[in-house]
Amino acid sequence: MKNRGTNQEDIQSYNRALILKSLQHVQHCSRVELSNITGLKQATVGHIINDFIKLGIVEETGSFFGNKGRRTIGVCFSDKKYRVIAFRLTRRYYTIGIFTLDCKEICEYVHVEIKNLSPEIILEEVCNYINSIINENKTLKFLAVGVSVPGPYYKDSGEIALISAFPGWKNIKIRDVMQSRINIPIIVEHDANAGVLAESILSSEWDMYDTMVYISAGQGIGAGIINNGELYTGALGIAGEIGHTCIDITGAVCECGRKGCLDIYASTIALTREIRKKTGKEEIEFTDIINMLQVGNSDALEVFNKIMFYMGTGIINLIYTYNPKCIVIGDEMSLIGKPVLEALSSQIKTMSISRLADQVKIELAKLGDSAYIGAAVVATDYIFNHISEMQLGL
Repeated sequence: MKNRGTNQEDIQSYNRALILKSLQHVQHCSRVELSNITGLKQATVGHIINDFIKLGIVEETGSFFGNKGRRTIGVCFSDKKYRVIAFRLTRRYYTIGIFTLDCKEICEYVHVEIKNLSPEIILEEVCNYINSIINENKTLKFLAVGVSVPGPYYKDSGEIALISAFPGWKNIKIRDVMQSRINIPIIVEHDANAGVLAESILSSEWDMYDTMVYISAGQGIGAGIINNGELYTGALGIAGEIGHTCIDITGAVCECGRKGCLDIYASTIALTREIRKKTGKEEIEFTDIINMLQVGNSDALEVFNKIMFYMGTGIINLIYTYNPKCIVIGDEMSLIGKPVLEALSSQIKTMSISRLADQVKIELAKLGDSAYIGAAVVATDYIFNHISEMQLGL
């Protein structure tokens, strides 16, 4: 049965979450502006905001000139009491940081290079760091931990199915492992989904895009999809896992068992591997490649253009599947900058019908490490959706 009624308590919870999410997006506004943004009555917004002020979630910022030139009282998130913890896992490192509820980073607590460590040891280290953060900051209230991981990640069961080029990371129930050691909610999301949430919520430049795809183009490749303003995850939570879509049915065998997966051909690992082969220099790292491309190294450019051909092929499949208004390129590949946009735009014009090519806009991520910041967004999204259950006094 798809159609269900809505209880009064559910309406209250929805309105509270809507106001908090809207305030997180605009960062600072008046109660009247929040009413206009959310469509809620001014009295409803005023009542909810006053509750949040009493709890120390929101604070008034003094008067400012509003949209109609009138002085009005502003509100924003308070940074005095509540925090979330963000944890991003990659194949080469992990990062843990402390954020406010409006997803401003207070500090990067640790950034650790991963060298031949098992999943069990890494997760034990991470949980110890997170518990240390909580224990060292007794005057603050930590509400949740947001976790951003490569995939495929089964959201329904909290399980990492496989991380290619990362030995040992297969069938890891990361959510259960971390939740058994940490006493605040652990919210895990695929890194591309975390990235698209961060970009769509925290970057004001994407207001006009209700259908957007964020490509996490780094050591692996994934896609986060916003459709009609909502994150699209699919039945098991792995929608957008384009790294394991096939672009060559006779190609190399991927660790997932299939042939020709996009991850093998278009990740920064693939770019680094192929340039090392081309130049015969095994010491070359991705940061070196950025410099090589900037100075116009012919070997690097040849390999880069080949990698962009493969990535463009994967993106064309996304365009025809989801018809987004905007595609945002994030993670390591975005550090190369303008050449990525030029190569992919050219590829899309060549491989798609003209109306599609003209309609879709390709941009670089605006937030830097969107998947890391997105881990904080994942945590706050959970908090806002469960604010009535967080035992804060509502």
